[in-house]
Amino acid sequence: FTLLLSAIMLSQAPTAVLAACNPSELMACSSSILQSKPPTAQCCAKLKEQQPCFCQYKKDPSLKGYINPANFKKVAACRVQVPKC
Repeated sequence: FTLLLSAIMLSQAPTAVLAACNPSELMACSSSILQSKPPTAQCCAKLKEQQPCFCQYKKDPSLKGYINPANFKKVAACRVQVPKC
């Protein structure tokens, strides 16, 4: 029973880890985008966490300007791609 319960919990773990789409999480990258400073580890982590949300952000008129090739070049060290939506 314990083994079965562990297997069920592990199979559901990835869905629990998914981040909610929250553009304010990207504030960690503001110094990189606005002041062209190298991205911090926290910035890169937040970009990777929010990457599944980029197409949603790109559709939002108030956010789409931030999800563009020019800004992604500023955080290129994070190795996050511009979404193709």
